[in-house]
Amino acid sequence: MGDDSHVGEAVAADEERLSSGLAVLVTAKGLDELQDRYFDWVAGHVPSFAYGVYLFDQRTGRPRASAVRGLSRFYAHRYERFGRAVDPVLRGAVAARRAWDDSLVKPADQWRRAPIVRDLFRHYDMAHVMCAPLISGGEVVGTINFARNGGEPPFDDGDRRKATVAAMMFQAAVAATDLVMAIDAERAAWWGALEASGQAIVVTDLERAERHANRPARALLDAADDAWPFLDAAIDGGEATRRLTVRPAGNGVATGITVTSAPLPERPSVIVSILSADAPAPAPAPALRRLLTDREAAIAELVAVGRRDHEIAGQLHISPNTVKHHLKSIYSKLGVHSRVELAGLLLR
Repeated sequence: MGDDSHVGEAVAADEERLSSGLAVLVTAKGLDELQDRYFDWVAGHVPSFAYGVYLFDQRTGRPRASAVRGLSRFYAHRYERFGRAVDPVLRGAVAARRAWDDSLVKPADQWRRAPIVRDLFRHYDMAHVMCAPLISGGEVVGTINFARNGGEPPFDDGDRRKATVAAMMFQAAVAATDLVMAIDAERAAWWGALEASGQAIVVTDLERAERHANRPARALLDAADDAWPFLDAAIDGGEATRRLTVRPAGNGVATGITVTSAPLPERPSVIVSILSADAPAPAPAPALRRLLTDREAAIAELVAVGRRDHEIAGQLHISPNTVKHHLKSIYSKLGVHSRVELAGLLLR
């Protein structure tokens, strides 16, 4: 119980620190300024020698923005031409809908022999790489990327958690930046862009006692009993991240909603809140599911999204030793030998 409490406090502290960047990002004027602000901000939370951003237009599928810091433009072009289509870290991040890094793909000795490392990454001393997807409207619309050299530590659970939150904030800031640009043209167009955004966003004007929630936010809050009053409580803290636990009408199953809020610097009475529901774990394919008990299937799903033994134990109210016992049975039944192989099998 003590370890779970410590992990929970660490998660809350990380999110609290990360939330401070929201006001910095959402007030950028245009994508170029947003990218520069993002690179400056994220370096203080996920130390790396190189960072990247890739964003494409959902309507055309063509690149909308692409930038790197710490690496040359020549590298960026080589990656786009020769690396993106075969990058296993990128594939893992897209499949899992969360941050993914090389340690989740292959053990270190095998990763160093991977084609993309041999042909591209090693020439730029990219010993460790991590990628987090940008998600809008349920679709992956880009990525944020990180690289560490051989003298820096591998990415870990904390780095992946921070990168996942950073991706959510960057995508929300892209939407907010688009909205600010639209406001300059016409206020009605600003609200229309907010409504069209795939990210769940709520704008609360305390001075005018007005609130505008876009379509994804309304759907998320309306689906849960008593969620709207919870939102009031979440924004009362001003600039902060809050986790809400709400129960959908009817079935009584608890759902987690994360609310990250920050006042606009120019108008502190206007608070922008970004909402996200807890992502479901990937379920085993039917053929694999039939081989597992209900408990084994639940543990396998949590392993696939990066949960460690003590986290699984806390969530399922069992002991870490029981988790280890079930994992041995899962490995045997599915013919795998590690968490990485298990995650890869479920995420195919």
